[in-house]
Amino acid sequence: MQEICEKLDLNKSTAHGIINTLKHHGLIEQDPETQKYRLGLNLLVLGSKVLNRLDVRTIAAPILKEVCAKTDETVHLGILDGIEVVYIDKYESSQSMRLFTKIGTRYPAYCTGIGKAMLAFMPTEEQIKSIPDELNRFTEYTLKDKKEVIEHLKKVKQQGYAIDDEENMEGLRCVGAPIFDYSGKVVAAISVAGPSIRMTKDKIHEIIDILREAAEEISKRLGYQK
Repeated sequence: MQEICEKLDLNKSTAHGIINTLKHHGLIEQDPETQKYRLGLNLLVLGSKVLNRLDVRTIAAPILKEVCAKTDETVHLGILDGIEVVYIDKYESSQSMRLFTKIGTRYPAYCTGIGKAMLAFMPTEEQIKSIPDELNRFTEYTLKDKKEVIEHLKKVKQQGYAIDDEENMEGLRCVGAPIFDYSGKVVAAISVAGPSIRMTKDKIHEIIDILREAAEEISKRLGYQK
């Protein structure tokens, strides 16, 4: 303990609190004989989660590029982090009117194509935890409450894709499809998004087939089998 305090320039009470927290979460452990601390096994678990996400990004990249070329709209790859979707990769449309999102952008999951595509295929308990009890309404089309979102997700799961019909941003439509890993768990989603003036019902219908094929191919490369 004294060595830790000296190296980190912390007082004993602060260091003690930090160490107890790390031990509680399995990030460090104490040798019963020497009383010295070492890294815990849960760090390996956390590291594997990060690697899995990076694998998704690497595997999906060429497929995202193909989808972007076929649709000429912006394509996103996203994961769920708590109640939010985080974009971890994107390919931008060549159109003059396009989205200027960034990798790392976050949005509430309940009103995005990627978010709804993932939420719909999560276990019920996780799904409920990932939807806030009180929803912010970003546009007049945003779903009104948690109950409505849960009912909507049943339809998303049945059809295998999600549509954000100007729910997150006025004038923007988005289609999302889930990506599964080797264990059958939904780990990410891919979406195609563009201005509603271009994303007509006919174009969305065309995009759905392209998007679902792409999501299925990424899932297959992650080891998923139906």
